[in-house]
Amino acid sequence: MIYSIGKFLFQVYNLLWYRYTVEGKENIPATGGCIICPNHVNWYDPIVICTKVRRPVHFMAKAELYKNGFVNWILRKVNTFPVERDKVSVETLKHSLKILKDGEVLGIFPEGTRMKNGERKKPMAGAVVFALKTHTPIVPVFIEGNFKFRGRIHVIFGKPIELTEFYGKKLKQDEMDAISLDIMDQIYLMGDGESTPKALK
Repeated sequence: MIYSIGKFLFQVYNLLWYRYTVEGKENIPATGGCIICPNHVNWYDPIVICTKVRRPVHFMAKAELYKNGFVNWILRKVNTFPVERDKVSVETLKHSLKILKDGEVLGIFPEGTRMKNGERKKPMAGAVVFALKTHTPIVPVFIEGNFKFRGRIHVIFGKPIELTEFYGKKLKQDEMDAISLDIMDQIYLMGDGESTPKALK
């Protein structure tokens, strides 16, 4: 209920405050588990995604945000759950897998933090791990824009990435890192960005 109300209110706010262009919404699976993977440019990004995806999205959020009791309650009511930046707890892992196994949508920012224009960071492999364990597709998303009054925000939902060729295989960490980097490259290339060198550390 709170998620639906919040989504409606932010949709109204978006119409009044920003100018949106959205591409590729048809690429979001209508049913079944999937992972939404956007780049991260502004604290408002999760709201951008949630207001443009018909299905409820469960986003990871940094654990520090949950220290305040009221904020903790609100965040959990709008389908977010805490995650440590440098490690993923067993509880977070189990919760993420359950979301996907239940046929719902999981949102993950692979880079883990907001990035300024032109900056890049080695992505974490969490999305790839979850996709391989649950056999779910990854939907790459590119976000860019000016988050000021009447600023333009452009969102592109790419075609789902299926990792079927890796299902059932025991991949090493460097192999999962390489897949994650390739997905991040595809995200930035949707915005005509430059691909990241494979030697990125």
